[in-house]
Amino acid sequence: MPFRSPRRSPGRSFVIGVAGIVLSAGIVVLVFPAALGVLGTAGSVIGSLLPWLALLLVPVAAVALGTRSKRLAVGSLAFAVAWAFAILPGVTTPDAPGDPALTVVTENVEAANQDPAATARSIAARSPDVIALEELTETSGNAAGGVLDQRYPHHYRVGSIGVWSRTTLSDGEPLTLGLGWARALRVTVDTALGDVRLYVVHMDSLRIGGDDGRPTMLASLATAVRADDSARLVVAGDFNGGSKDPEMLPLARMLDEGGGFGFTWPAQAPVVRIDHVFVRGLDTASTEVLPANGSDHRGVQVGLRAP
Repeated sequence: MPFRSPRRSPGRSFVIGVAGIVLSAGIVVLVFPAALGVLGTAGSVIGSLLPWLALLLVPVAAVALGTRSKRLAVGSLAFAVAWAFAILPGVTTPDAPGDPALTVVTENVEAANQDPAATARSIAARSPDVIALEELTETSGNAAGGVLDQRYPHHYRVGSIGVWSRTTLSDGEPLTLGLGWARALRVTVDTALGDVRLYVVHMDSLRIGGDDGRPTMLASLATAVRADDSARLVVAGDFNGGSKDPEMLPLARMLDEGGGFGFTWPAQAPVVRIDHVFVRGLDTASTEVLPANGSDHRGVQVGLRAP
């Protein structure tokens, strides 16, 4: 049924105006997510949830039908195009052809995990080449090590971060990323593809209205990656934010990530992807979010191959 323009009323004009402003704001943040940076931590939260912005179309479409507004109909179409432009490339990125030569799993084990050994066993059962774990306590780190050390004889731990590998690790060093203690590490992994420089990170949590060291950590990590001249580089871990978070954009623009929505948190009903594996000098042949295994995060497994 064609839209008609009924007699104008102040109430109708107000509703259309508000809906139009919402659509316009949505289009801006979808096309220019860096603009969310002016909102600080709130902007990071919104950026991390951008895939869900498509839900705005439901009430706006209802308003457009109810008011028979051509402007809202056109605005809704523009919003849908902007959403597809911003979100779909990261979801539909095709896997690189060929079998992976290197598989990596990253997972936040959760400090309150009641059975970290079971979590480690579930990861080891997939037989990846490298396992990177975050938020390890002394107890959970020892429990994970008890499961993994024999099958993965090469390991390196810094504070709450640990890496287990089938092949040799070298040049390991802790990274403070601007904080007073290490919440990250980097290490060189000897692989069938050659040396791979691996960064494993656990970013500070998003804290609205509180101290937030995450922007400093992300900026420091981006600087370190930019200065790293390794031919093959992997950055994995818990970033506590999505790739469209304005604080993560400098890093995400330097690196590549496999496709798929791949929500990882909270584990029982994931709504956001805050755990990532970014690469440079490698192609992602596969990306898989792992089943829940006792942590409040789901792990991510990637298969990597030569470009």
